[in-house]
Amino acid sequence: MPKRLEEEPDEAPEAPPAAVIPSVPPEGQEHEYRTEIMTAEQVLDGTTLPEQLTKAAAEGWELVDIIAAGERHAVLLRRARRANRAHHPVGFTPPVR
Repeated sequence: MPKRLEEEPDEAPEAPPAAVIPSVPPEGQEHEYRTEIMTAEQVLDGTTLPEQLTKAAAEGWELVDIIAAGERHAVLLRRARRANRAHHPVGFTPPVR
C-alpha cells in the first residue's frame, strides 16, 4: 500500500443549511397582521398609544409587539382570520333542455 503524506478528509465538508421558509396557504393561516407606524413621542406620551389600541381592539385587533424602527416605532397588531363564507352551490345543476 502506498504511503500518503497528507490526510484526506473522510467526508466532504457540509454546506450550511439553507434557510427554509414554510409556505402556508392563506386558508391555513390562523391570524392576519397589520402595523401602525408611530413616533417615539406618540408611543411614550401616555395617550396616543392607548387610544390607538382601544380603537384597534374594538375591531378585534390585539397588540403583538412594538418594534423600534429608527426614529419611529411599528406597532404590530393581529386578529384571528375570519372565515370567508361565500355561498357556494353544492351538487349538480339540472341539464338545460
